[in-house]
Amino acid sequence: MSVRLKPDDTGPIVMVDDSPDDILIARRCYRRAGLHNPFVTLDGGTALLAHLDEVDAGVAPMPALVLLDINMPDMNGFEALSRVREKAAFRELPVVMMLTNSDDPHDRERARQKGASGLQIKPTRVVDYVGFFKSLAP
Repeated sequence: MSVRLKPDDTGPIVMVDDSPDDILIARRCYRRAGLHNPFVTLDGGTALLAHLDEVDAGVAPMPALVLLDINMPDMNGFEALSRVREKAAFRELPVVMMLTNSDDPHDRERARQKGASGLQIKPTRVVDYVGFFKSLAP
């Protein structure tokens, strides 16, 4: 499953990851990719749900895309995705599950069952991360 931004979507790309190092690398790679959508980072599933409550209340813009890490301590990505999909306003929100070096077919199937729009193994090289972000462009 691959995901691309819609040409007219100016909403932010939201990355949810509990690793400050992964966020730092992703932010730098995102800038190099040259996408124009704002890049918002959140540190876990609970923060994502709070952010989406703000979106639902009209305080924050609807994300163009959510990049959701699977392995997080407060609420793993599968749990967070299930909670996101419970709300009608976010059932169509594109969510890409970021698999941490996992080729486990079980993780892939579970992500699909929970309603993931796409799957991506976290790139380990900067050039690959930049390429991933560029692939999101319409």
